[in-house]
Parts: sequence; C-alpha cells; structure tokens
Amino acid sequence: MTHIEMLQNPNFKRKLENKIVAHINHEFSKAGRELPLPKFRNDIVTYDDANVTKLVNRIRTGAVLLAQLLDEKEAK
Repeated sequence: MTHIEMLQNPNFKRKLENKIVAHINHEFSKAGRELPLPKFRNDIVTYDDANVTKLVNRIRTGAVLLAQLLDEKEAK
C-alpha cells in the first residue's frame, strides 16, 4: 500500500483528522486563544472560522505532499 493510498483509508484518514484537531488545539492553547470548535462531516474536520479552515487545508496539503515524496522515494 502506498502512502497516498493510506491517506484514502478511512481509519487512517480519521486518525489524521484527529491529529489535525489536536495540533490546532495545541497551537491555539499555546497562543492563549479560545479553542475553535471542530465539526466532523464525513470524517473530515471543518471549522466555522475561515482562517482555521485555511490552516487545516494547508496541513492536509502538507500530508499529501509528504506522502507523494515518500512514494517517489520508495519507487527509486
């Protein structure tokens, strides 16, 4: 199973989304800000705050890029 395929696995995807929520909570906590309330829709976390949503999307993009890089490295 490739890393990209792992990202599509529902169990792995759920664990990744939970890690994203934990990271967001940690960063907001560290900054002394009120924690945003996550909402799960189809096992994907969403936030009402557009800035938090942008951050979550950047984290997901980073995960995809890392998976692609690892797959390319293993293919060589």
